[in-house]
Amino acid sequence: MKRIIIFTILLLVYTNIFSDDKVRNETRVSKVWSDLNIKGNGVIVAILDRGIDYTHPDFTNDDGTTRILYIFDLTDNSGANSSNNPYEVGTIYDEIQINTALSSGTLLSTRDAVGHGTSTTGLAAGNGRVSEGLYSGMAPNSKIIMVKTTTEGAPAHDGEPAEAPFYNPDLIQTAITFVKAKAVEANMPVVMLANFGSVGGPMDGTSKLARMIDSEFGSEHPGQIFVSGSSDDGGLDNHAAGTIAQGETIDIKIKNTTNQLRMDLWYDGNDKFDVEIITPTQTYGPFPSPSTNQLRDQQFVSELNYYHNGSDVDFYYAENEKREIMIDLKVNGNYTLRLTGSQISSGSFHASLNPSRIFNGAENIFETFAVRGYTVWDLASAHNNIVPNSYVIRENWLDIDGISRTDLGNEVGEGNLWVGSGVGPTYDERLGMTVSVPGNSNISTYAERSYFATFNHVLIKDGNGKYGIQSAVSGAAPVLTGIIALMLEANPLLDSELVKEILQNTARSDAFTGTTPNPNWGYGKVDAFAAVSEVLNSTSAKEDQNEIPNEFVLNQNYPNPFNPTTTISYSIPSVTSDLSLSNVQLKVYDILGKEVATLVNEQQSPGNYKVEFDSSKLTSGIYFYTIRAGSFIETKKMLLMK
Repeated sequence: MKRIIIFTILLLVYTNIFSDDKVRNETRVSKVWSDLNIKGNGVIVAILDRGIDYTHPDFTNDDGTTRILYIFDLTDNSGANSSNNPYEVGTIYDEIQINTALSSGTLLSTRDAVGHGTSTTGLAAGNGRVSEGLYSGMAPNSKIIMVKTTTEGAPAHDGEPAEAPFYNPDLIQTAITFVKAKAVEANMPVVMLANFGSVGGPMDGTSKLARMIDSEFGSEHPGQIFVSGSSDDGGLDNHAAGTIAQGETIDIKIKNTTNQLRMDLWYDGNDKFDVEIITPTQTYGPFPSPSTNQLRDQQFVSELNYYHNGSDVDFYYAENEKREIMIDLKVNGNYTLRLTGSQISSGSFHASLNPSRIFNGAENIFETFAVRGYTVWDLASAHNNIVPNSYVIRENWLDIDGISRTDLGNEVGEGNLWVGSGVGPTYDERLGMTVSVPGNSNISTYAERSYFATFNHVLIKDGNGKYGIQSAVSGAAPVLTGIIALMLEANPLLDSELVKEILQNTARSDAFTGTTPNPNWGYGKVDAFAAVSEVLNSTSAKEDQNEIPNEFVLNQNYPNPFNPTTTISYSIPSVTSDLSLSNVQLKVYDILGKEVATLVNEQQSPGNYKVEFDSSKLTSGIYFYTIRAGSFIETKKMLLMK
């Protein structure tokens, strides 16, 4: 079955025009700029979103040239066979092509028809040129890569053609591979943001998508960080959970008012749930559970599509040994999912509804077995993802017509968690949230030709049509992304585990967060100045060459992947005469175990060392480097990408 993953524009709400630097002051980004002189220099901010308005002056330098290194439009395959595109999908525009378009006034084919990607990029990395710095993003000196990964579609308006919806989750891997390759070419660290996503799937870090994130980021990938916000699915009864005993029958009641509604339920692979579905007109089933975990039962009728998957054939390729019941309800009305425990070992289950979010009221909800929380979307549940959600920083704003505006959920007041924020825990009971970030409601760049820009109530007064509101978790996630770019300027070797640890250790708690960590706020409210200061302090300590190490250490090479050079660092302690009598050897091997380079082969005194490895004469692929010093032996893996 072709997977249909329902997702949402993670946008909304808005601000008091006279408090335009509130986000930077609240997060203490302003203090990072003023006291530490760090603004994202030498760092790439990569956005996976709906495209970008590359003509917006906030993405250009003072001389009018672009700050954007690449735009990769995965929704347009007209350039799939171009010589600069080894991915055989999408269309790639490089810095030269963008500058040519800017200087000539001839528009490129790519655009941000929705407007979401432009606003996302502005909050993370816009330089505020139109506003003389007033509406700058968090990392205004960074470089930018945009990968147009998805779009909800947009109607035709004001001479702009309509855009069809697009989303292919398999292309997220392509987007990440592309960004990594370009970061290696530029020899720069990169923070990526996937600013989309909604509940559904296993949401426990075991899906194919989540496992991919964990394999691409982590301690073996210094200088490469991934961010995706929780979701905009909080605040409603769209999660159900419970336990069924052997022979017990339960009724999960569902209210559906939007015709198209997906229910996705997961339970233990050693259990078997038999199913009846009571619709507004009749009863279907009972359908017995598949007899083995290699089988799928599916039923298609006018009111619904029903799938019951064994744990080996679920739609998300999850490695959690759980069965999946997915039902697409196609007619509005009240439904009952009747489950009978025909074979029970655990009996527990989790289920989600989508779409179900506060923007449309309590339209689609569970009326029984509802349990609040558990709304961290599937990709965001990856262990190596950095997960923010949103709290309110502004309740009101003045729109372009001078009218005071607010938005749903802001009524909780400034400083409080936005009602619609997705929150933890994950289905496997991890905390789910890293930190909370001001997202409601932020001012950012607006694409003047976009659908967003047709709504006066989100265009801000005195913004001249070039600035408007970005809110919800979509407003929070790019703020955190820009803050991480500042951290990477302070130390380009940070990996996702270190970034997460530093953000957690430096987050602040207050009367709104309560005791932290907790599943709603994570470790508390982000503090950029404390985080960057911690990076600088720890980096200074690690780089103190006068300090004798107390243990052997072989660090991950940086950058990794690399082309053609990379740096390998290691530490030799002052421990025994064993070391003084032995050579330190550092060698590189190919995947077959053949030695391809000897980088070090000499006696060395205790201290910290760095050596550069030049792979100009080698082919792309996986290589291993091994250090031998006395009785100490350690090997690490690295990836050469040419």
